[in-house]
Amino acid sequence: MCGIAGSLGLAAPDAHRIETALASLGRRGPDADGHRVLGLGANGQQAALLHTRLSIIDLDPRANQPFERDGLVLTYNGEIYNYLELKAELESLGHRFETTSDTEVLLAAWRQWGPDALDRMEGMWAFAIADQRAGTLTLCRDRFGEKPLYLWPKDGTLYFASEVKALAALAGA
Repeated sequence: MCGIAGSLGLAAPDAHRIETALASLGRRGPDADGHRVLGLGANGQQAALLHTRLSIIDLDPRANQPFERDGLVLTYNGEIYNYLELKAELESLGHRFETTSDTEVLLAAWRQWGPDALDRMEGMWAFAIADQRAGTLTLCRDRFGEKPLYLWPKDGTLYFASEVKALAALAGA
């Protein structure tokens, strides 16, 4: 399991809140952690994406998250069971991969098919994808809700996380 958290609002959480949220997710992902803060759109929205990693499929640090390719930034918890089949299909469409992770396959599938990629995926997941070009943030859970994704709209900002403790830390509660 991994840990994800983040926010979308006019201001990103400060460094202390980000570090506290990452620390609270540490047991979910002891192998690596990271975060990105990025501007989304012309209306001044900022997205913060946080991740703690439990390395299972691809142990290389190149697969650490938040994971970025071609203007998309992803923080993801889960497993795409059919990622090898999807990867082969995406390669036949011209996509090239730098890792052996299902994370990179998920991001390429989103780039290729957008939300229709979800109909092609088998697995369990919770993720956030920021599209810097479109100025959007998409949050998603698998069909059965196997991977947790808690939401908290507070003071004009939407906070999300894999665990309530991380959610509260990020929101400064």
